[in-house]
Amino acid sequence: MRPKKEVLNFEKFKRAIHYVIWKAGNRANFGATKLNKVLWFTDAGMYVLHQHSMTGATYVREKHGPVPKPFVPAREALKKAGTIEVWKDGKLTRFRTKSNPDMTEFSSEEMRLLDHWIEVIDKEHTAESISEKTHDYGWEIAIEGEEIPLIAILAERVRQPNEEEIAWAHDRMKKRGLG
Repeated sequence: MRPKKEVLNFEKFKRAIHYVIWKAGNRANFGATKLNKVLWFTDAGMYVLHQHSMTGATYVREKHGPVPKPFVPAREALKKAGTIEVWKDGKLTRFRTKSNPDMTEFSSEEMRLLDHWIEVIDKEHTAESISEKTHDYGWEIAIEGEEIPLIAILAERVRQPNEEEIAWAHDRMKKRGLG
Protein backbone atom coordinates (compact mmCIF):
# COMPACT_ATOMS: atom_id res chain seq x y z
CA MET A 1 0.00 0.00 0.00
CA ARG A 2 1.39 3.39 -1.04
CA PRO A 3 1.40 6.17 1.53
CA LYS A 4 -1.30 8.76 0.85
CA LYS A 5 -0.16 12.02 -0.69
CA GLU A 6 0.19 14.77 1.89
CA VAL A 7 -1.51 18.11 1.23
CA LEU A 8 0.57 21.15 2.12
CA ASN A 9 -0.93 23.49 4.70
CA PHE A 10 1.14 26.52 3.62
CA GLU A 11 -0.03 28.76 6.48
CA LYS A 12 0.82 26.12 9.07
CA PHE A 13 4.17 25.52 7.37
CA LYS A 14 4.96 29.26 7.57
CA ARG A 15 3.92 29.31 11.23
CA ALA A 16 6.22 26.35 11.96
CA ILE A 17 9.13 28.23 10.36
CA HIS A 18 8.20 31.39 12.30
CA TYR A 19 8.09 29.40 15.55
CA VAL A 20 11.48 27.76 15.01
CA ILE A 21 13.01 31.15 14.22
CA TRP A 22 11.29 32.73 17.24
CA LYS A 23 12.56 29.96 19.50
CA ALA A 24 16.09 29.45 18.09
CA GLY A 25 16.91 32.11 15.50
CA ASN A 26 19.05 34.15 17.89
CA ARG A 27 21.11 31.15 18.99
CA ALA A 28 24.69 30.99 17.76
CA ASN A 29 25.13 28.80 14.68
CA PHE A 30 21.40 28.23 14.19
CA GLY A 31 20.75 28.85 10.51
CA ALA A 32 18.87 27.49 7.51
CA THR A 33 20.38 23.99 7.69
CA LYS A 34 19.32 23.43 11.29
CA LEU A 35 15.92 25.02 10.65
CA ASN A 36 15.28 22.62 7.75
CA LYS A 37 16.36 19.65 9.88
CA VAL A 38 13.91 20.62 12.65
CA LEU A 39 11.13 20.68 10.06
CA TRP A 40 12.22 17.32 8.54
CA PHE A 41 12.48 15.44 11.83
CA THR A 42 9.20 16.90 13.14
CA ASP A 43 7.23 16.19 9.96
CA ALA A 44 8.77 12.72 9.57
CA GLY A 45 8.22 11.94 13.25
CA MET A 46 4.56 12.87 13.04
CA TYR A 47 4.24 10.76 9.91
CA VAL A 48 5.80 7.71 11.54
CA LEU A 49 3.56 8.08 14.60
CA HIS A 50 0.27 9.06 12.92
CA GLN A 51 0.56 8.50 9.14
CA HIS A 52 0.31 12.25 8.50
CA SER A 53 2.85 15.00 8.82
CA MET A 54 2.57 18.22 10.77
CA THR A 55 2.59 20.54 7.72
CA GLY A 56 2.03 18.38 4.64
CA ALA A 57 5.29 19.69 3.15
CA THR A 58 7.05 17.67 0.48
CA TYR A 59 10.78 17.13 1.05
CA VAL A 60 13.37 16.76 -1.69
CA ARG A 61 16.91 15.50 -1.74
CA GLU A 62 19.46 18.30 -1.65
CA LYS A 63 23.20 18.28 -1.01
CA HIS A 64 22.88 18.64 2.77
CA GLY A 65 19.87 16.36 3.26
CA PRO A 66 16.09 16.59 2.87
CA VAL A 67 14.78 20.12 2.34
CA PRO A 68 11.10 21.13 2.35
CA LYS A 69 10.10 22.12 -1.17
CA PRO A 70 8.02 25.10 0.01
CA PHE A 71 10.81 26.49 2.23
CA VAL A 72 11.96 29.34 -0.03
CA PRO A 73 8.43 30.53 -0.92
CA ALA A 74 7.44 30.41 2.78
CA ARG A 75 10.61 32.23 3.85
CA GLU A 76 10.04 34.91 1.22
CA ALA A 77 6.37 35.33 2.23
CA LEU A 78 7.38 35.73 5.89
CA LYS A 79 10.11 38.19 4.91
CA LYS A 80 7.76 40.22 2.68
CA ALA A 81 5.19 40.39 5.50
CA GLY A 82 7.89 41.76 7.82
CA THR A 83 7.57 38.72 10.10
CA ILE A 84 11.20 37.61 9.78
CA GLU A 85 14.56 39.05 8.77
CA VAL A 86 17.03 36.99 6.75
CA TRP A 87 20.73 37.72 6.34
CA LYS A 88 24.03 36.02 5.56
CA ASP A 89 26.61 35.60 8.31
CA GLY A 90 29.55 34.11 6.41
CA LYS A 91 28.27 30.80 5.03
CA LEU A 92 25.35 30.74 7.45
CA THR A 93 21.88 32.01 6.46
CA ARG A 94 20.51 33.51 9.66
CA PHE A 95 17.00 34.46 10.73
CA ARG A 96 15.40 36.71 13.33
CA THR A 97 11.86 37.62 14.36
CA LYS A 98 10.55 39.97 16.99
CA SER A 99 6.92 38.87 16.90
CA ASN A 100 5.38 35.88 18.60
CA PRO A 101 4.11 33.20 16.21
CA ASP A 102 0.47 32.10 16.23
CA MET A 103 0.63 28.42 17.19
CA THR A 104 -3.08 27.87 17.90
CA GLU A 105 -3.36 25.45 14.95
CA PHE A 106 -0.70 23.13 16.41
CA SER A 107 -1.46 20.21 18.70
CA SER A 108 0.40 19.78 21.98
CA GLU A 109 2.20 16.79 20.44
CA GLU A 110 3.32 18.86 17.44
CA MET A 111 4.61 21.54 19.82
CA ARG A 112 6.49 18.96 21.91
CA LEU A 113 8.09 17.50 18.76
CA LEU A 114 9.08 20.93 17.45
CA ASP A 115 10.57 21.89 20.84
CA HIS A 116 12.35 18.55 21.13
CA TRP A 117 14.01 18.80 17.71
CA ILE A 118 14.93 22.46 18.20
CA GLU A 119 16.76 21.57 21.41
CA VAL A 120 18.42 18.38 20.14
CA ILE A 121 19.58 19.92 16.88
CA ASP A 122 20.76 23.14 18.52
CA LYS A 123 22.55 21.63 21.52
CA GLU A 124 23.84 18.32 20.17
CA HIS A 125 24.71 19.12 16.56
CA THR A 126 26.50 21.37 14.18
CA ALA A 127 24.95 21.99 10.77
CA GLU A 128 27.38 19.40 9.40
CA SER A 129 26.67 16.71 12.00
CA ILE A 130 22.88 16.99 11.68
CA SER A 131 23.21 16.94 7.88
CA GLU A 132 25.16 13.68 8.18
CA LYS A 133 22.30 12.21 10.26
CA THR A 134 19.92 12.91 7.38
CA HIS A 135 22.24 11.31 4.83
CA ASP A 136 20.57 8.00 5.54
CA TYR A 137 19.58 5.26 3.14
CA GLY A 138 16.36 6.99 2.08
CA TRP A 139 18.35 10.11 1.16
CA GLU A 140 21.14 8.13 -0.54
CA ILE A 141 18.88 6.29 -2.96
CA ALA A 142 17.11 9.49 -4.08
CA ILE A 143 18.63 11.61 -6.82
CA GLU A 144 19.25 15.36 -6.39
CA GLY A 145 15.90 17.21 -6.39
CA GLU A 146 13.82 14.02 -6.09
CA GLU A 147 11.05 13.80 -3.51
CA ILE A 148 11.90 11.82 -0.39
CA PRO A 149 8.80 10.28 1.23
CA LEU A 150 8.61 10.92 4.97
CA ILE A 151 8.49 7.18 5.63
CA ALA A 152 12.03 6.99 4.18
CA ILE A 153 13.29 8.10 7.59
CA LEU A 154 12.84 4.43 8.58
CA ALA A 155 14.78 3.03 5.60
CA GLU A 156 17.96 1.15 6.43
CA ARG A 157 20.48 -0.85 4.50
CA VAL A 158 20.23 -4.57 4.86
CA ARG A 159 23.48 -5.88 6.29
CA GLN A 160 25.26 -9.09 5.39
CA PRO A 161 24.19 -11.99 7.63
CA ASN A 162 26.74 -13.34 10.08
CA GLU A 163 27.88 -17.00 10.14
CA GLU A 164 25.37 -17.99 12.82
CA GLU A 165 22.46 -16.54 10.81
CA ILE A 166 23.66 -18.30 7.63
CA ALA A 167 23.90 -21.61 9.52
CA TRP A 168 20.37 -21.11 10.88
CA ALA A 169 19.03 -20.39 7.36
CA HIS A 170 20.76 -23.49 5.93
CA ASP A 171 19.34 -25.61 8.75
CA ARG A 172 15.81 -24.28 8.12
CA MET A 173 16.14 -24.98 4.39
CA LYS A 174 17.32 -28.56 5.02
CA LYS A 175 14.46 -29.20 7.43
CA ARG A 176 12.02 -28.05 4.74
CA GLY A 177 13.75 -30.16 2.10
CA LEU A 178 15.02 -27.14 0.18
CA GLY A 179 18.77 -27.64 0.44
